[in-house]
Amino acid sequence: MHQDRFGNTITAADADALEAFDLYSEDWLGYGTRIPKIFDAADACPGSAYLNAHAAAAHMGLEAASGYRAAAPYLERAKRHAADATERERCFVAAVDAWWHHDAQHTVALQREMAQKWPRDLVAAKWGQYHCFNLGDADGMLDIAEAVLPHHNHVPQAHGMHAFGLEQCHRLTEAEAAGRKAVLMQQAEPWAHHAVAHVMETQGRIEEGIAWLQEHSSTWEDRSIFIRGHNWWHLALFHVDVEDYAAALRIFDERLWGAWPEFSQEQIGAISMLWRLEMRGVDVGDRWAPVAARVAERELEHLQPFHDLHYVFALSRAGRQTQIETFLDSMERHAAHRPQAGQAVWTQIAIPAARALAHYAAGNKEAAYPLLKNVVPHLQAIGGSHAQRDVFVQTWIDVLLETRRNDEAARLLAERAKARPGVPVLQRLTQAVNAPLSGAPVGAAV
Repeated sequence: MHQDRFGNTITAADADALEAFDLYSEDWLGYGTRIPKIFDAADACPGSAYLNAHAAAAHMGLEAASGYRAAAPYLERAKRHAADATERERCFVAAVDAWWHHDAQHTVALQREMAQKWPRDLVAAKWGQYHCFNLGDADGMLDIAEAVLPHHNHVPQAHGMHAFGLEQCHRLTEAEAAGRKAVLMQQAEPWAHHAVAHVMETQGRIEEGIAWLQEHSSTWEDRSIFIRGHNWWHLALFHVDVEDYAAALRIFDERLWGAWPEFSQEQIGAISMLWRLEMRGVDVGDRWAPVAARVAERELEHLQPFHDLHYVFALSRAGRQTQIETFLDSMERHAAHRPQAGQAVWTQIAIPAARALAHYAAGNKEAAYPLLKNVVPHLQAIGGSHAQRDVFVQTWIDVLLETRRNDEAARLLAERAKARPGVPVLQRLTQAVNAPLSGAPVGAAV
């Protein structure tokens, strides 16, 4: 038996496959471009359950129905040879199998078990954080990071994982310290850049956030499309908050859209940025059309509710009414076949939110109001980060303002203005909502 770089046994792997796995693991942890090396490792060792389970995971991580189809033969090989694997490897195979069957809750339970029992398996722990993130399970993200960190204190990526788990649990001072520690260990640690940017965004430290991300942006060029685009998205977000909309649009055109427009995360980032800019009153020109066209090409896959809400919004902003109705009906059918533990997030949160956003994007904010009112307090369950989900809160505030429900908006705006003093529009809206002009709508959202 061979061991990976962290001392974990990999059954039925030869030396070449192990070398390929180590390249994959290095770039999965560090968001590099050699993640496809796992397919070389799995194809070279079809009898290795663990290698094939990771190959299946890498395909499904593309977050597309095509990725699930590509994962199927690897998962079947992993399951076929699981009896010959170690207990740790079998646990990972079971987690990937639950993922393939859309049982996210069981996947997370198995991944959390792995982190506690086998904390040296940092690569599996990274997948565990990924799944917790998609469930909105911030506690799970932090629990996994804290289980593995004592065994990987010398690994900067482990500190980046810890930083983001802390940030999502609102432990901001500790999160920033952990992120900065990771960057001191290795400057090119984009997940730590990302975690510290989250802290600065949450605290309204906008100019600091711009400087922090600009300082490290040159280290993203050889990283994967996901983290490169996502960190640039955060920089654009800071520019929106200081009302430098030209800079945000420039980042959109040069960094957020066009590198791999079929990729779900590129679509999500583009939709979110255009959405936010329009809520600030910015004319985004014809940028919705190509994004919505790519969304329309997607299969009716419904892999994550967070994604579906963005897809519905884009289709609506592009005026694709027939496709919106088809998409919403498909969401209903898909939810009915979800594992019982995961049905509620679809039926009680995602589907009402999707219908609300379709109304909102079409300009019918009064129709969006009752649907959003019921779901906004529960949006963490759809996954994504605080910063990503904030677009829904901003939409809710915009609905309140545009439908003259200023009393409801005032409390939210006051909380946001206090937490993020560096955002000018929050200060203006807070003042305006407390002294509105003759019953007219207050104005653009935040």
